[in-house]
Amino acid sequence: MTDKKILHDLGYLEKVLNMTCDTLLLINRDNICVDAIMKTNNPVLNPDTDVIGQNILSLLPQPTSTLIQREFEFCRQTGETSNLNYDLPTDEQMYYFKFVIHKFDAEHLLCQYRDITQRSNMKNRLKSALKAQLEVGKVAMIGHWTYDLQQREFTHNGYSNLRKRNLENPEKILLQELLAHVHPDDRNKMYAFLHNETSEYSTLEYRIKQADAPITYVRATKYAKRTENNGCIIDGFSQNVSDFIKNRNELEMVLAVVDNAPYSIFACHKNGAMAFANKACRLQNGLKEEEDISALKVFECLREFTTKEAWDLSVQKIISASGYYQYRCDTLYPEMDIIGSECSSLMIKNGNGEDIVWTIKRDISDQLRYEEQLLRSKEAAEESERLKSAFISNMNHEIRTPLSAIMGFGSIIAETPDPELRKEYGELLSANSNQLLRLITDVLEMSQMDAGKVRLKTADVSLKGILNELSLSFGSNEELPSIIFDIPDKEFVAQLDRGRVMQVLVNLINNSLKFTPPDGVIHVGYRLKEDYIEFYVKDNGVGIAKENQELIFKRFFKINSMDKGTGLGLAICKGIVEQMNGQLRVESELGQGATFRIILPIGNQI
Repeated sequence: MTDKKILHDLGYLEKVLNMTCDTLLLINRDNICVDAIMKTNNPVLNPDTDVIGQNILSLLPQPTSTLIQREFEFCRQTGETSNLNYDLPTDEQMYYFKFVIHKFDAEHLLCQYRDITQRSNMKNRLKSALKAQLEVGKVAMIGHWTYDLQQREFTHNGYSNLRKRNLENPEKILLQELLAHVHPDDRNKMYAFLHNETSEYSTLEYRIKQADAPITYVRATKYAKRTENNGCIIDGFSQNVSDFIKNRNELEMVLAVVDNAPYSIFACHKNGAMAFANKACRLQNGLKEEEDISALKVFECLREFTTKEAWDLSVQKIISASGYYQYRCDTLYPEMDIIGSECSSLMIKNGNGEDIVWTIKRDISDQLRYEEQLLRSKEAAEESERLKSAFISNMNHEIRTPLSAIMGFGSIIAETPDPELRKEYGELLSANSNQLLRLITDVLEMSQMDAGKVRLKTADVSLKGILNELSLSFGSNEELPSIIFDIPDKEFVAQLDRGRVMQVLVNLINNSLKFTPPDGVIHVGYRLKEDYIEFYVKDNGVGIAKENQELIFKRFFKINSMDKGTGLGLAICKGIVEQMNGQLRVESELGQGATFRIILPIGNQI
């Protein structure tokens, strides 16, 4: 057999049919299937279905069987071919098929079943997508346009930014008419956008300005250029982006406020990766404004978090506080005079659903300083109250003792005829009077210092003269320690308040006499330094414990509360020396004596 006759060979006919045609059904006048070639595969018609001898319409669901029965009658009566599409609903899914019906002979119809489910589903999806796209275009205010470069004419479909509505039919408008509605500042850009031959794809934002209407912002995109009727046509689409521009402007304004806020504001991912830092935050932490921080970790660039563990602990605290955590940050920024900040951290999801930690730090340095000042004022007030109580209690005792002696001996001395007793009583009377005078003098001195009424009277003073006068004032007394005045041979004259220097030295010498045993020695002198004078009073008395060496210069302080005196002497000395821009220091070890040093700046010297 030759190849030319293969299609005519009856032996190959079944093979040809199986390879080229769909399911075939031969139907008699009673709609009974008398023969079939079954190639379809669905729950109704498949190779396992025995269709021969069955009414084919009984296998199909309503109303599909009713429609096909009507076509059967049409073909039998007219002899014409029926070629329609039908639905085949099943429990699994909806199938679609084409049923071609031919009049085979006077008794039979030949029916061809073609499964078109995949093609129909694709068609339905395309219809749904097209419908959705059209609806989205309406809502999103998107319009399609073509522009004829030769005619300079637009054809608009969809949303029209000029009409402010969706067009039911395409609308044509000349470029000149459109430009009349475009904002004057954007017209040249619009013309260049359309007539730029170098770029087929580009985007332009422009504004439409119409009378009695707010400005409309439009984003136009051209995406293709084609030749049609010997002319050049540009395809593009436009979208009304007024709301977007408004939101963008508002967002840019908010971002500008955040970026320029006087507070330090930064944002991080939960793993510590930096997302944002405003100007104040960058300034505090030495980050440049233009520096990209997205590759940095918060514990690498911010002083507040020194380690990853510190950051992780902070994140856990925020989570435990339901996403909002307030705390005090004591990180110092000396170059900005910041000693403390009040922080608020909150966790907010970004557009991708990722948790971002935002932190706002407010400088509360002034508040902390004010609180510290209030605390010091409170402590000072409490100390003042304590000192006042101590002063009243002390003065009550110190004044009563000599005053009682004066009053008592004053009465006795008048009635004592014995001259020796009168002399002894007179000495006691004088001693108690001097003690009372010293008490009153100390109190008045301290009061004047507090009121700022102490005035210094500087003059040229001989330092040797001061020591010589003191040596005469403190004569030798077997019952008191020896006082040695270290008087240098060379004369030195400086500008000082002689009376105040004498007052301080006398107080210090008397203090040493009080705490030095009779067999002890006290040295008094001075040394000349490069730019200051150092007077000293050195004894080998009982000494002062280290914990008391600062306290002895405080008012009313006495190491032994039973000692005589007001406890004002050293406080007065320190106040006088400091008014002369000097310093009063003590060096001592318990049981080994004490050295008081008066350091005074040198004025004019001779």
